[in-house]
Amino acid sequence: MKQFIEGFGNQMREALEIANAATVTPRQKDIRAITVAGLGGSAFGAEITKNYISNFCQVPLTICREYTIPAYVGKNTLFLACSYSGNTEETLSAVEQAHAQGAEIVCVTSGGKLEGIARERGYNLIKIPAGYPPRAAAGFAVVQQLQVLQAYGLIPDFRADLADAQAVVDNFADHDAAKSLAEGLKGKYPIVYVPGELESVAIRWRQQIEENGKHLCSHHIIPEMNHNELVGWMFPKELITSFYAIFIGGVMHERVKYRFDLNEQIIREHTPNTIFIEGKGETHLGQIFYLLHFGDWVSLYLAYVNDIDPSPVKVIDYLKSTLEKMA
Repeated sequence: MKQFIEGFGNQMREALEIANAATVTPRQKDIRAITVAGLGGSAFGAEITKNYISNFCQVPLTICREYTIPAYVGKNTLFLACSYSGNTEETLSAVEQAHAQGAEIVCVTSGGKLEGIARERGYNLIKIPAGYPPRAAAGFAVVQQLQVLQAYGLIPDFRADLADAQAVVDNFADHDAAKSLAEGLKGKYPIVYVPGELESVAIRWRQQIEENGKHLCSHHIIPEMNHNELVGWMFPKELITSFYAIFIGGVMHERVKYRFDLNEQIIREHTPNTIFIEGKGETHLGQIFYLLHFGDWVSLYLAYVNDIDPSPVKVIDYLKSTLEKMA
């Protein structure tokens, strides 16, 4: 796993080369909704896209992580089917429904059944390299999704912001901080808090801590958690002191900044384990990618702290193989 995290900057450059060479020909010009179908790392790429474009894209984007798709999907919907392997059964099921409902379909995959369907039906198709663990291929997913949205005229050119994101990843120098946090998480239950503008970061931290570190984690959004979860920090008292609150900030509303400080003060009354991590970068996308990369390193170091190999996900492999036998 370490080599994939170390090579993330190169992955972003390769992803941009693929995007620049891609031929995406819009058939439907009047796009009124965007739906991205995917699970795990593929869906996570859509979370980054959704966070990044929310302030300038005039068309709503939703993410489908199910076998079934929303009823609104139709001829005016851009439907991005994203499956790294090309064999994700939920995504394949969703594609069949999107086809039946007349959606404008674009496929992003490294191969598998999804590539075969795309070529057979003449869907727009962007192929990404195979050979990565799906969770380590997020750079490919998000760059291709942005390229598709730009090709359909839904967002402006994203390359300047992507250059900022590449720079913060290439120049990442906070390994000591990431290692220190991982050591502090040993025997603790981390809860990641972010503003809505950075929800993709919280999702990534949770997923990477769980998959690489084999360590349970949860996340919530501020200010939403101020209306419910904040009250729950009272019980069970015998466990609260083993919780670790990780506040991650960057681009956010001014009032949310005040809430971050207040939340940390309140939570410190129940546990000494809190930390604030600030995003770096000149752009929203740059901050997102800096924080993603920081979290990836934390998850790797946490695997070392937990004395476990970060790469295998045996229980997921077991689940998939069992489901295949039931098909």
